[in-house]
Amino acid sequence: MNDKAHISYHTARRFLIDLIKNNDFSGDDEIIKLLHSILQGKSCLNYFTDGVVSRVHIDKETRIFLLDYSDQEVKMPCLPKTVFLLFLIHPEGVNFKGMRAYLQELYNIYQIVMKKNIEADKIKQILGNLVDPMSNSIYEACSIIRNRLLKVAGPSRMKFYDITGKRGGCHHIKLDRELVTVEHEKLRKMMNR
Repeated sequence: MNDKAHISYHTARRFLIDLIKNNDFSGDDEIIKLLHSILQGKSCLNYFTDGVVSRVHIDKETRIFLLDYSDQEVKMPCLPKTVFLLFLIHPEGVNFKGMRAYLQELYNIYQIVMKKNIEADKIKQILGNLVDPMSNSIYEACSIIRNRLLKVAGPSRMKFYDITGKRGGCHHIKLDRELVTVEHEKLRKMMNR
């Protein structure tokens, strides 16, 4: 899907209409299935990528992309993005109740993700709430992550990108880390430890 044609919507629309009008596709099962799924209101993207596990790309600005599904950024606020990146860094998983052990790492990731300067005490307060076992902050962050990923990955593929685990046990992201590329230098060093 990296070889996308770069033509305007109107040109593509006109080309598609001409193609459909002037060709008999009755013998092409793939096109018939695709047109049928469109008429039933299903996404064309799902037709082409169903069952495909997308690569995750994190660029120099720490923007997250699921390259094989869309060129749309998976936008997240700083705290959920920090949590998502922490779990990508730790394929072995992290126990929510033991997150205090990752406080310094969370702080470092948050500083990378944050685009503007913020007082260190404010960051420590935000992250302190996140790692507090009595707080719901980690569950709220995971809910936001799930919601944002769902928009790009779709429900059938969420199992690869979602932070999952049993209550009281380790939570992790199932995605094969071979599918993750990181352009941001500091973040890449953290991933490769």
